[in-house]
Amino acid sequence: MNSATVQDNPSPADTAPETFAPEVGHPHLQARILRSYRQGRLPHAFLFHGPEGCGKDAFAIALAQLVNCADEQGLVNRQSPQFARIAHLQHPDCKFIFPTPAESNLKDEELRAALQEKAANPYRRVTFGGKNRFIGIDTIRELKREARFKLYEGRRKVFILSEAEQMRTEAANALLKLLEEPPANLMLILTTARIHQILPTIKSRCQMFRFSRLPLDHIVDIVKRYAPDADDTALPTLIRLSGFNIKRTFDFLEKDVLPLRDQAVELLRKIVVIHKAQELMEIIEPVAGQRDREEARLLLWFLLLWFQDILHLQRQTHPVLFNEDQRETLEKFLTFLPHLDVAGVVWEIEQAMRELQDPRNLNPLLILGDLAIKLHRQIKSARK
Repeated sequence: MNSATVQDNPSPADTAPETFAPEVGHPHLQARILRSYRQGRLPHAFLFHGPEGCGKDAFAIALAQLVNCADEQGLVNRQSPQFARIAHLQHPDCKFIFPTPAESNLKDEELRAALQEKAANPYRRVTFGGKNRFIGIDTIRELKREARFKLYEGRRKVFILSEAEQMRTEAANALLKLLEEPPANLMLILTTARIHQILPTIKSRCQMFRFSRLPLDHIVDIVKRYAPDADDTALPTLIRLSGFNIKRTFDFLEKDVLPLRDQAVELLRKIVVIHKAQELMEIIEPVAGQRDREEARLLLWFLLLWFQDILHLQRQTHPVLFNEDQRETLEKFLTFLPHLDVAGVVWEIEQAMRELQDPRNLNPLLILGDLAIKLHRQIKSARK
């Protein structure tokens, strides 16, 4: 009888949700936030940090919906008009800020289009055509001004600063003043993939949450939600080749990247079998000579993943490979060169990627050619 009574009249604790947005993942972080929410002890400032493409922005939007659309136990009313307005980044009390080109060069329609694109898919990359982007002092001044306004319809103002590491120094200092003396109804959420670039004084005034990569099956669900026509067969391979980076996965869906991965592997095969270093440019130029900087970067990325997989096989440290569909080929490569300094090769590729990011290096072919020579030396040394 007693058990039936408990079942028929559950207490609030029994019906309380364990997460507030299951679709965005990271349940352990959601549980931590829900505990604070139910106790009325949510901080006024969060700093979400972790690798690129793990869903920090989507999580921040979900948190804004929690504080404005949930009951006291954290059950979010998804039918609320406020819930939809926050999701569409159109709520008057919630602002989503991301780095943009210089304000003087940015047209209003460009900004609106970028915001609509982010609202349509919070996991997508906003690039403005590759222009240099930053968060400037004028943007933070406007936020400070709006922070003083009365609430329009929500319970709490929520300002989300995506890619917060892109704040210029004067903008970061201006934000610091807002963090030091925040209005009672304001919540600030900063997201970054480069925590080392955030000022220590800002970090000390935020509650920090570290995000990790989402598992493969969850990323598949996210991608299918926003790109339902994505090829079910190829999608897991694309996700692995993205490094489990959701942003990069969406980039890959717009490009035919698998042939480029195959070209990177074929280039490596030729580097392995060639005997004279002088012949390297003859094999590099047909593969890399016509590549722009982005394609060259992807070529290096696939080489990096290939050798990281070999390193995992060599050390037997990782059950799942980025190139899982090429496991047999990877194992044969390791058998052929068991004494290769794989960690050294990985370092050389990462160095080439850093050089390629430097705008002063205008010719990707030279960087790829130099890397090929270094890889050839490493492979030749491993054969002795």
